[in-house]
Amino acid sequence: MKASQEGYPLLWLKRALVNGSSLPAPARRKLYLKTVLSALAVIWLITGLVIVITPTRYTCKWVLILPGAGAGAVVSLDSLGQASSSSSSPYLSSAIDPRENYKAIALSDKLLSDAAAQLNLKASALGTPKLKLPSQTGLMEFSISANSAELAEQKAWAHYRTLQGTLSHLRIDEIHIRENGVRMGLESFADKVHQSQANIVAFQSKTGLVSLDQFKEVAVTIEHLRQSQVNLTAKLNGGLASQQLLEADLSLTASQSTDLLKLKNDQLFQQLLVKYTESTALLVGLNGHFGEQHPQVLTAKTEQKTMLDALHSRCQKLLMRCDPKLMLILSVDDIDGRAELMQKLINITTENEGLSHELASLSTQIDEWETRLKHSNDDAAKLEDLHRDHQLATAVFTSAIAKIDVGKADIFSAYPLLQLFAAPTRPEKPDKLGLILTLVGGIAASMMVIVGLSILWIRKPILQKILTND
Repeated sequence: MKASQEGYPLLWLKRALVNGSSLPAPARRKLYLKTVLSALAVIWLITGLVIVITPTRYTCKWVLILPGAGAGAVVSLDSLGQASSSSSSPYLSSAIDPRENYKAIALSDKLLSDAAAQLNLKASALGTPKLKLPSQTGLMEFSISANSAELAEQKAWAHYRTLQGTLSHLRIDEIHIRENGVRMGLESFADKVHQSQANIVAFQSKTGLVSLDQFKEVAVTIEHLRQSQVNLTAKLNGGLASQQLLEADLSLTASQSTDLLKLKNDQLFQQLLVKYTESTALLVGLNGHFGEQHPQVLTAKTEQKTMLDALHSRCQKLLMRCDPKLMLILSVDDIDGRAELMQKLINITTENEGLSHELASLSTQIDEWETRLKHSNDDAAKLEDLHRDHQLATAVFTSAIAKIDVGKADIFSAYPLLQLFAAPTRPEKPDKLGLILTLVGGIAASMMVIVGLSILWIRKPILQKILTND
């Protein structure tokens, strides 16, 4: 009894599903027909109301394109360095699609509010535009709806201008942030330039080495002095050879030639020499006729000795010394024909002495310059290092400044260029998509009602067969 009571609801449900109502077939058919007609009437009444109540919508479409090519710029500064700026293609990364970033910006509340403010509308009145991103392209297809064609076009242009303005603002802000970052480092770069320049000036003041060219000039000067030394040595050797030849021809030294010219140019000495020569000639003639003790011979000898003593005294006075050979040469030889050669010998000897002194002075100078060059090697290397540090600091500083200017020109590095591919145009016809969707919904609902009631109509035989077999 208890089991039958617990199974009673299940039996009732089984009988309701399998047997259904107890109405006869004609009455049941009328009931189903009335239900179908009532359901269809409600569905189409709602559909009609939706069609009537829903305002006419106009949809404006426009297309933007994101170019795929990158751009670059390089500024070279002669002897200083270079600054480069480049923007790679926005599609190089497979993980990030820049169109998704632009989609987030285009559909952001801030941008929609700014676009609505241009038209004196609320953001809710503007609506959210629809955006499609076709794959394997750089296109961004926008569409926005309004109650009138003119308003739809205005909304489209307002959204486009706001999007471009927002991107421009973001680009400028990104450049300013990057520029401020570079400027923060400019002070340290400038300090390094000033410090390196101060180090150079201090080193130049300490060592006296102004530039590397000065060090090179020292080496060049030494080379020129050595070349001059070689030339002077060759010239001196030639002069000494000429001097030796003249001394051999004259059998006189330069000093002797000088003494002879001094004696020759003294008139008193020449007069005494003439008298000595006459007395000597007279003595020779008398020796041929008389004996040595003849009074005339003795007188001639006395006169000859007197003249010789006078010549010796005059020579001693003129030359501060007296060489009997010179007096003998003067008394025997005719020096008038040799005067030019002796003068040439004297000139060559004087020139050779000058060359010797000059060569000695030149050797001293070479030694001094070589010592200076030796001491300047380390200073030159140190100065070159200081100049290199200064050039490096100047290159970094100048490149940083150039980078700021180049960065201003490259405004599309962070936010790529976005071009208007198809401009918003005023729609000529209202958008029928809402009407079509409403009609499709009404038809689908009607079909569902008809199919559902049809299944209910034929359920008895099917369910009876299934449940009976169970």
